[in-house]
Amino acid sequence: MEKKGLCLNMRCMYVLLVLFSISIIISGCNDVEKKTTSEQERDPVLIEESQFGLDPSGGTFYRYSEIKNIGTYEIGPLTANIETAEAVKGSFKDDYESYNVNANETIEMINFHIQFELNKDIEDVSFNQEHIHLKTNTGEKIDTPHELLSSVVSASILKSPKNNNESYLRQFSFPLQESTLQDIKKVTLIIDAPLDSKGEPLGEDLEVEVNF
Repeated sequence: MEKKGLCLNMRCMYVLLVLFSISIIISGCNDVEKKTTSEQERDPVLIEESQFGLDPSGGTFYRYSEIKNIGTYEIGPLTANIETAEAVKGSFKDDYESYNVNANETIEMINFHIQFELNKDIEDVSFNQEHIHLKTNTGEKIDTPHELLSSVVSASILKSPKNNNESYLRQFSFPLQESTLQDIKKVTLIIDAPLDSKGEPLGEDLEVEVNF
């Protein structure tokens, strides 16, 4: 009887060991599947069309992440509709020496696509792209959008009639100098309020956090 009981115990232990091994294998497969899915979500997409010069005619650029419909905000007499934020990496075909951009030099950037409008008739107002800044979760701060990669916005443009066929959607690009796209988990877009002729702010500054 003791020998039979011993055999049963050993058989039970063997079955438990097999079941435990199977559970480890399944768990490992699930982890690999989750990792693969996560990596697929971050797969870069070639930008084939861009109204802001990031299409194949000017160079090769890939979009690594895109956040749409971020929100519409009022900053005093200014309305900002933040349509898109994107993480982009690529290079230009040609040199742009005056902008310190070299051909085939890899640029990693955070871009925002914003539509600005005045929400009231006002003459005494000053606003331009130098009012727009970026902070990242890594602590990097970028004071102004890159001049070559970004659109121009000004009070005179905002005051002009909408039927002048000029697009009111603007791109503001912030090339990363101290970080990489892989480091970026969150950014904060900062838009300073417009100013009057005395340099006084016409509202509260805006800060918008975007998670990538």
